[in-house]
Amino acid sequence: MKKLGLLLSLFLTAGIFLFCVQPVLAGPPPLPSGFYGKVKINGSNVPAGTVVSARVNGVQYASTIVLTYLGDTVYSLDVPGDDPETVGIIEGGVEGDTVVFFIGTTQTTQTGTWQSGTNVNLNLSGSTGQITIFLPLVIH
Repeated sequence: MKKLGLLLSLFLTAGIFLFCVQPVLAGPPPLPSGFYGKVKINGSNVPAGTVVSARVNGVQYASTIVLTYLGDTVYSLDVPGDDPETVGIIEGGVEGDTVVFFIGTTQTTQTGTWQSGTNVNLNLSGSTGQITIFLPLVIH
């Protein structure tokens, strides 16, 4: 009878242990990759409120509006990382991905590299292809 009680206790303890133990996750999701800097189109400040966006593999993962600071238009944004625990769902970049930036609808000439937990100073510039020519005003 003592053996039966001991065996029952062992099974009960093992059952409680199995139900109470949570699986250990691989770790927290990656930290975002941050970018900040000045924003110019055709060499000039863009209007405050202009949208700057970041894309990885053609998918937009972050956007922000441009602010004016000390005479320059500036941006700051965080591009999220892809959580490896969510299989089949891509939430952002992975180490080494190229981040492509847009000022409004204009793609910038600069790109970034996605790296978890970094904060990179990257000035963005673009060209609309329009050239403004100023001619002197002559009054006769």
